[in-house]
Amino acid sequence: MVFVEKIMNQFYILTGPPGSGKTSILAELSKQGFPIIEEPARRILAQQRSIDGEGVYDKNPFLFKELMLAKMLSDYENASQYDLVFFDRGLPDLLAYSKCFNLPIGSELKASCTYQYNPTVFFAPAWENIYIKDAERQLNFEAAKVFENDLRQAYAELGYQLIDIPLLSVPERVDFILNFIQHP
Repeated sequence: MVFVEKIMNQFYILTGPPGSGKTSILAELSKQGFPIIEEPARRILAQQRSIDGEGVYDKNPFLFKELMLAKMLSDYENASQYDLVFFDRGLPDLLAYSKCFNLPIGSELKASCTYQYNPTVFFAPAWENIYIKDAERQLNFEAAKVFENDLRQAYAELGYQLIDIPLLSVPERVDFILNFIQHP
């Protein structure tokens, strides 16, 4: 079987463990006019909970992962209209989810190899001072650190270069990202 790789250099991933400030950074990028592809997990959780569906991580983690994969592939295809776009998480995140939930690695690996992003990935490291649990974010900080390591491993194994975003104010973190893109 032959796989055709799609590499979209204008597709930038911003990833990191839960509670690392990704959403705030992406909100600021959006305010500055950059298109943002929102994290699929929160959208799927909201939709599944509204219908008392099984596709949530605490009921059926495999179905939850598959729903995220389908949404991420759809988001990837729809994002090709943009000159530059930021993704709140990318397909390789699903490899870390699989490890976290002790699920077999399957179609998410093939998708991660086939649908690629810019090789530079912006990584928001775990930051205990801003970490807050909420309705969807149930991991404690120690578990978030474990997930951080799983994310780093998944992206590294796929050949991505992780650029750690400094632990600064949101505007400074955004400036760091934009400066890096303009002057790699």
